[in-house]
Amino acid sequence: MLRLGYSSRPVLLVVYPNPVEDVLSINQNVNLEVFDSTGRMIVSEMNTNAIDASLWAPGVYTVCIAFNNRMIIKKVIK
Repeated sequence: MLRLGYSSRPVLLVVYPNPVEDVLSINQNVNLEVFDSTGRMIVSEMNTNAIDASLWAPGVYTVCIAFNNRMIIKKVIK
């Protein structure tokens, strides 16, 4: 769970579940890109709160999320 923003009420960004099996969810609509362990982009989505991970091979993935004028990077295990 990440706390973002400088307002009196921080915005929480939650990426779940981790590890993921079928669907990776985010509690806000975001723009995101997912990269595999070789650095190859496998997903690019705009204004989404869920992505299909069912066809991903087992491994560690890097999820780059654009949210509130920031870039957040999360590692996700499949």
